[in-house]
Amino acid sequence: MPNSIRRVAFTLIELLVVIAIIAVLIGLLLPAIQKVRGAASRAKCLSNMKQLALAMHTYENALGNLPYSKRDTAPQRSWAPDVLPYLEQANMVSGASYDLNENWWRSTSPTTGASIPNSNTVQLHLAIFNCPATPNQKRTQNKSETPPEQNKIGACGDYFVVEGVNIGINAELPGDQQFSTTADLKGVLRREAEGFSKFNQVSDGASNTILLGECAGREDVWRGRVMKAAAADKTNPNCARARGGAWATNDNPYDIGTRVDWCTNATPIPGTMKINNSNEWGHFFYSFHDSSANFAMADGSVRTIRDSASLWTIAAMCTRSGGEIASPD
Repeated sequence: MPNSIRRVAFTLIELLVVIAIIAVLIGLLLPAIQKVRGAASRAKCLSNMKQLALAMHTYENALGNLPYSKRDTAPQRSWAPDVLPYLEQANMVSGASYDLNENWWRSTSPTTGASIPNSNTVQLHLAIFNCPATPNQKRTQNKSETPPEQNKIGACGDYFVVEGVNIGINAELPGDQQFSTTADLKGVLRREAEGFSKFNQVSDGASNTILLGECAGREDVWRGRVMKAAAADKTNPNCARARGGAWATNDNPYDIGTRVDWCTNATPIPGTMKINNSNEWGHFFYSFHDSSANFAMADGSVRTIRDSASLWTIAAMCTRSGGEIASPD
């Protein structure tokens, strides 16, 4: 007689039990994986900001002053092209790659019509200006102008220079916390019209004075965790613009403390003014870290601040010589 053959197999019930166990294990592991991924993104973001802050210190050591937060007259640009040589990116702002005597967006000379490399260079996406936690890493500001060679197109970044505090923030503060209209609300870096700044002007304590903050996700508009895609056209019913997205634009920096919507020039930004409420220009700070944002301080250190920190405390940390004593810790 032929040997009997014993067949070994899972029953349907056993298979379903195994699948259920695997599903439970995956469910248990996912939060841990997400937590590790979030921590890695936060660490890399802090590293980026530290490099930027130290580049500004190196800039001051080399030239005797800090870069302007922005240049509003030709050649218009943000602080970013000025610090690139101190981030081992001097080739990006060499004559062949970027003309420092022309506006950041130019592709042709307004006087001679000659070709200018700026437009191509500022459309390069640089990891140093982007937080890895931000969705859609390779975003581009695309603001049409007339004539079209004036179109302001540039790769977006997530960090900005805090120019200080807008006195309009008083509308968000209780009476006993409001800033005096004569208070010095300037930040560490200031615009060209005010002249050069230096770190020795920071009298409030360099370790508690904010130099750089996160305003991530521009030029898409984020309110809470809801995104509206950028459409930089005020006649468009779907208009949306978190101004200042391009890392090279002179719109990158701002004073915190207002609720101005770019599309309407009005003040409809809803919600409580706090970290991660909105990434719109002039409002506050915004990141994609859980309940917090990252900052670089005037002494070159970096820190994470929770969104539970008081509005007054963070605002006081944005002034370089307001005389406040403020720390979120």
